[in-house]
Amino acid sequence: MARILIIEDAEDIRLLLVDLLESMGHSTLEARDGLFGVQMALSERPDLIISDLMMPAASGESALQFIRGTPQIAHTPVLVLSAHSDIRRIATDAGADAWLSKPVEIRHLREKIEQLLAKPRPEVLPSDKSAAPHTP
Repeated sequence: MARILIIEDAEDIRLLLVDLLESMGHSTLEARDGLFGVQMALSERPDLIISDLMMPAASGESALQFIRGTPQIAHTPVLVLSAHSDIRRIATDAGADAWLSKPVEIRHLREKIEQLLAKPRPEVLPSDKSAAPHTP
């Protein structure tokens, strides 16, 4: 089915998301921070990105802003999962397609993932990966 990149610094949450997504038939990629997440998004071109906001080595907010400003991955749907008290404003301002507050109900998470994967995306031509920036 889909390849989904999880950008989450909390290992227990990351593993929970991996288990859920793989039980739904998806393959997963994992990044422990926003910087590595951006690098993975550029090299792997996932079908969906699920990201936390509060992380070391580049926050989810700065990673998302970088993703939205990079033509090769700008149209990748992004779902923000966070316990941040201002998640709605931050996720919306940074360009997220959707957001859910932690702790999240699995049923709502499954529904949101399926909705985002069902949305059509514009075709993006491949580019020279060597020209990709190294930091968000």
